[in-house]
Amino acid sequence: MTKKGSIICLCLILIFLSACSYREFEDSLRRQLDGEDENEIINETIVPDRLEDETYSEAGEINDEQSENDADRLYYIGDTASQYGVEYTLNDVQISDNINQIGLDRDGFFWVDRIEDNGEVKAGFKLVTVDVTIKNISAGGYDPDEEHDKPNLFVENLIGFKDDLEEPQGPFTIESSYFSEHPPYEQNQWNDYIQYQLGHGEEMEATIGWTVPVERLNEEPLYYLIGAVYATNEGTRPWRYFHIISEGEIVYLE
Repeated sequence: MTKKGSIICLCLILIFLSACSYREFEDSLRRQLDGEDENEIINETIVPDRLEDETYSEAGEINDEQSENDADRLYYIGDTASQYGVEYTLNDVQISDNINQIGLDRDGFFWVDRIEDNGEVKAGFKLVTVDVTIKNISAGGYDPDEEHDKPNLFVENLIGFKDDLEEPQGPFTIESSYFSEHPPYEQNQWNDYIQYQLGHGEEMEATIGWTVPVERLNEEPLYYLIGAVYATNEGTRPWRYFHIISEGEIVYLE
């Protein structure tokens, strides 16, 4: 074969491969547009419902043999939920129009864009806060540089509306704008805002807050989330769900 013939064959091969690659690209794009992408991950989060046959004490604890770590139940004010060696007891929930109503300092907020200088929450939003007791049972924390004497932990700082949590392309959550036990700004310019140190067997009281749209707050159930969603050999380990607000009202057990 002559040199010229070899070049022509090489060009034909490249054109053929390019055409195949372009067809594959078109097919992939078409599958994505049609929702048929085989690699697409569909959110399977389902917020549990309150079981009708569950009986509760005044403190909100289930009076049956259900495990405290059972993911197929809801938690309420007074309950304790455990995930990954840390216990969270929900002591109270507040809905506020002004941070001064609950004694918070604007300078202590991580996000202040929805808080006016006088403490008023901007129109169209409410401040939702939870008071929790956090106890470190066995968590080792995250401290790769060994900067801390005690386990370095991250506070559970997510809430979510039911529709957002169950959205097929989700789950979608809201991050906190306030954590009462945050380290001082000067320490690390708040890059460690949601971190705290707590030894095994120790506990602390904390307040965590979010600014949320009033319209959604009045219409959709809202949950405080404990733990992360991730896959294990036994399957997906879901959040624990504290049901905190429904139709604009704080949820208390009857």
